[in-house]
Amino acid sequence: MDILLLVNSYSALISGLLMIVLGVFVFWKNIQKKLNIIFLVFCVAMSNWLLSTHMMYVSGCEKDIIFWDRMVYVGVVFVPVLMYHFGLIFTRREIKNKFKLLFGYFLSFLFLVLSRTDNFISGLYYYEWGYHTQAGIFHHLFLVFYSAYIFLFLFEIYRYLFLKCRDNFGTNNEKENIKSVKFLFVAFIILNLGAYAFLPAYNLNINPIGAYWAEIVAVTIIALAILKYHLFDVRVILTEILVGLMGIILATQFFLMPTTVLKIISAGVLILFSFFGYCLIRTTLKESKRREEAELVAARERELRGEAERLAEDLRRIDAAKTQFLLSTQHHLRSPLSVVQGYLSMINEGDYGRISAKAKEKIGTSLKETQKLIRLINDLLDVAHFQMNKEMAAKEPADVVGLVSEVIADLKKNAAEKKIYLRFKKPNAPTPLINIDIHGIREAIYNIVDNAIKYTDRGGVLVSMSVCDNCLRVSVADSGIGMDEKEQQDLFERVFERGTKAKNVNINGKGIGLYLAAQMIKTNGGEIRVESEGWGKGSTFIIKLPMDDREPAQTGK
Repeated sequence: MDILLLVNSYSALISGLLMIVLGVFVFWKNIQKKLNIIFLVFCVAMSNWLLSTHMMYVSGCEKDIIFWDRMVYVGVVFVPVLMYHFGLIFTRREIKNKFKLLFGYFLSFLFLVLSRTDNFISGLYYYEWGYHTQAGIFHHLFLVFYSAYIFLFLFEIYRYLFLKCRDNFGTNNEKENIKSVKFLFVAFIILNLGAYAFLPAYNLNINPIGAYWAEIVAVTIIALAILKYHLFDVRVILTEILVGLMGIILATQFFLMPTTVLKIISAGVLILFSFFGYCLIRTTLKESKRREEAELVAARERELRGEAERLAEDLRRIDAAKTQFLLSTQHHLRSPLSVVQGYLSMINEGDYGRISAKAKEKIGTSLKETQKLIRLINDLLDVAHFQMNKEMAAKEPADVVGLVSEVIADLKKNAAEKKIYLRFKKPNAPTPLINIDIHGIREAIYNIVDNAIKYTDRGGVLVSMSVCDNCLRVSVADSGIGMDEKEQQDLFERVFERGTKAKNVNINGKGIGLYLAAQMIKTNGGEIRVESEGWGKGSTFIIKLPMDDREPAQTGK
């Protein structure tokens, strides 16, 4: 055999053997991992190309040469789609590109069938570096397919690298992963340079030995990516292989030792090595497992962070929509109800003629319910304004004692209807005028006292005022249903929510009053809290409003 042909033959042989060893080595690490399986199949396809090329060079007759050259394409037709499949799994884009992947496998099987015909390859082309079958029409189409899927593979890897670098991941594991992908990118480019071995099929006198050595270089780079940057995390199996080889060497030495003493020493070394080798493998296993768990936790954390951001954005949109809905009630509900209230009031007062006592009673009831609806709508609008962070109304000096007295006077009838008392214990000393939003604070105190009346069936409600710590203190104590510690948590932050016992006592409650009261008090620089010893033991709501240095008001107001 010619020396050049011999060099080409054994270059292909060495490359093919290295490729199959690498594929089995990676596959053995995790026989169930899809990426490892595809890499093994890819290595087998490449190895088939190289080993069949070796057999073609060592064949003695034209018939055998053509046979082995056709065998080359048994693996080659699958190389581009397997490479593309490997890239999709590695970049986690297999599902998104499922159609292109399946279409690639379909074309591969089609070209496998066509490669058996003379329209794919036929005859021999002899040149100074060896010989090669000549390409037919189907071979031209195959090169188009090959180029297209190699381009798709390189695009997926480049895109993955671009996104990783753009996101600037900073952990050591992620940096190692980026380096390994860069090695892979370069390795597969070099690997595909070997495709120029097709050129003799088009009667081009080119030495194909560079193609085979390109495969060796590519295999070396891939091996470096695996060993140095743990692309397939094969550190455990490498440790096991190293320990196993050293164990074999030490065991062999035991039988080769000429004296008993040396055999005993060799046996002791073997035992010690076996113990430390076991510890090394075990430690490597634990470290590898911790690393995998850390990567999973990091990946899960990124997923949860992204999900949290999406949920937060959804909640902001929902909250804005809810607030907009509440604001729309001003036009769609309050305005018509105000008209209804006006006409009912005019009818009730006789502006449209005298009405019977029974009709007057019914109209009065309708007027009262309409006023309740308007009040509810106003509460809803107040909720919307507070949640949209609207500016509070201007502050002005106010006599809180007089303001509370007005609230008590307005709610006396409600307490009397439930046959409970409502008392106001005024402060012993004059209290100063304080700067507040008069309407807002009046509404807040009204809601709290009204709430106390609603949830008290026996006893009554005592409202008291005092001055402490440069604050005006308003206390609303009732003998109603009370609440436990759980119910007290976030009581003033809940809107449209009420406790189970509160719902049983007052089925018509809306869960708005306390929320609005707390918001109004806070916007005036005050604070509110609740105290209760438990269910059935009543509640005490305590409001503190900051005072300024103004003239004292009269306590008798």
